[in-house]
Amino acid sequence: MTDSKTGVIPTKKGTGSLPGWLPLLLFCVAAALFATLWGYNYSAGNAEEQLPFIFRALDPNFLTNDFFTNTFNQYGPRTIFTEFVAFIAGTIPLTTTLFILTLAANIAIAYLSGLVAKYFFPNSRFSHFLAAAGVLTLKTFWLGYSNVLYRNYLEPEHLAMPFILLGFYLILKRKPLISSICFGIAALFHALVGLEFGWILLGLTLLEWFIQIIRKETPALSLKSMIPAFLVMAAFSVGLLYPYTLQPSIPDSEFIRLVAYVRHPHHYLPSTFGITQYAQAGVYLLGFVLAFWLALKRSDRLANHKRYLLLIGGTIALLCLGGYLFVEVWPSRLWTSAQMFRLPFIIKWFSIVLLASLAGEIIENPSDKQSRLFGITAAISLVTPASMAFVASIGWFREVLFPRWKLTTKLIDLSIFLASLAVIILYKPELRTWACYLILFAATGVVYLLKWSSRGLLLSALLPLAGSGLLLLFATLLTPPTFLKYDVPTFQLYKTTGDLADMAEYIRNNTPEDAIFYIPPRFGEFRYLARRAVVVDFSAYPFQDLAMREWFLRIAACYGISDKLGFDSLPQLNETVYHITNEELIALSEIYGFKYAVVYDSSQTNLPLVYRTKTLRLVSLP
Repeated sequence: MTDSKTGVIPTKKGTGSLPGWLPLLLFCVAAALFATLWGYNYSAGNAEEQLPFIFRALDPNFLTNDFFTNTFNQYGPRTIFTEFVAFIAGTIPLTTTLFILTLAANIAIAYLSGLVAKYFFPNSRFSHFLAAAGVLTLKTFWLGYSNVLYRNYLEPEHLAMPFILLGFYLILKRKPLISSICFGIAALFHALVGLEFGWILLGLTLLEWFIQIIRKETPALSLKSMIPAFLVMAAFSVGLLYPYTLQPSIPDSEFIRLVAYVRHPHHYLPSTFGITQYAQAGVYLLGFVLAFWLALKRSDRLANHKRYLLLIGGTIALLCLGGYLFVEVWPSRLWTSAQMFRLPFIIKWFSIVLLASLAGEIIENPSDKQSRLFGITAAISLVTPASMAFVASIGWFREVLFPRWKLTTKLIDLSIFLASLAVIILYKPELRTWACYLILFAATGVVYLLKWSSRGLLLSALLPLAGSGLLLLFATLLTPPTFLKYDVPTFQLYKTTGDLADMAEYIRNNTPEDAIFYIPPRFGEFRYLARRAVVVDFSAYPFQDLAMREWFLRIAACYGISDKLGFDSLPQLNETVYHITNEELIALSEIYGFKYAVVYDSSQTNLPLVYRTKTLRLVSLP
């Protein structure tokens, strides 16, 4: 155990001692390197939207005649993030910059998860390590936003999340002022999530204070300590949001239609999420609630924070309900802009931390009702929502419905273990989820079995480090097996194979640098592959009002208007390119000034051919 006076974890005789914070940090570094490399591809995700801005920040002359890239000159949600990345990339290569920032954010998320697990379960180091492993590997549920907490590519929100989690941790530690500064820093990278989580989490501390005063309880925080925190949040809010008020706006109805319906229904419209998303979320949240109830009996600190945590869950549920009512039923620009379905992120993160921590606590400190085998079963069951809910339900039934049930034999626990494996097999989790998690779980088990010695810490780090080395070999020297084909890290910025890459290379070497191109709606990579301006594409969406309108007008002119929403409209929009005529292309070129068009090889147009691949044609216009 950690020495209460020195804060040092004792190790085996002759191995010396390590500061209490160092073992977890070393594990997080090794684990995050492995988890980041597995599937890393920094030209994935929202690269079509982010990379043109980064290139412009690095080179003011990059695509000066490109409509979307020019919106970088206006203040927007990616401005500070882009400038930050470009600042670092001015010293080291951009490829290295993006990987290091992705890795650093993953390390920070894992380490903070371990700290929160340590806060709630101080007597189980297994919990601290397992929580870090869980957030780097496990999936939760979608409902309008990502079901994972880690990233294999860099996004603004990914840099913001460590500061949000640190702010949450500091609230638990009763340090609201420093917490508000963390939320403000998060808002620099992603204004929406930083400010929203800051106001919600700090605001609920004030609500809890009111409840405590009304109930004549001793407040956990004084009102005097909270006022400076709110002033800091107000300062960040004004500084980050005021520039938007200086920009011209479009009518609210048009804004809601373009943001929520035309481009991002998968984030904004609950009616489009699908029954599968709701079923998955329902099963997952059921298991989490049952596990939360069980965890309350094992953690006094968790019980002490129960009201605050329930307030967070209830508030986010109400805000998501508002995200439906005030976007789809009674549309409101403010509610649409808030994108409420990002908010369950904090529930997804805390659920993994709590579920992994509880499993680790049971493994390290078993009880009559919850054996070590049951704890191992609970840990392994986290690889799918269904198996997690199954095991959590078993634990709840034992505690609530059969509190005096004596049949907690090894045979019953083994049966539960086998049944949970059957559920996992039926669910069929993807390779990365279960393999990466089990490797890190095994690494945690090694250090536990070796009683947290320095030798154990070293051996536990070797597992993820060996996995990282193997992934790097597959990325450079070895041919990966088929089942790992799409999980090998990719460090090249540009796609080097395929028709689009071939076409882009020809264009980059044989057309004027200031040329503008008409392209199919799915080819957003063209900007940085060919380093040429385009009229428009569907992926690269600007967030300034007038630019949103111009983007939609260009989409409608070049590809038509679809009756489908969001990315579901792409097949219909893409079909326009197959049937576009000479006359239509010429008319569009007179409006938007392009002299070249990339169309499909089977497209109807027969304008002069410049270059051809198997599926694409480059034609010139008069």
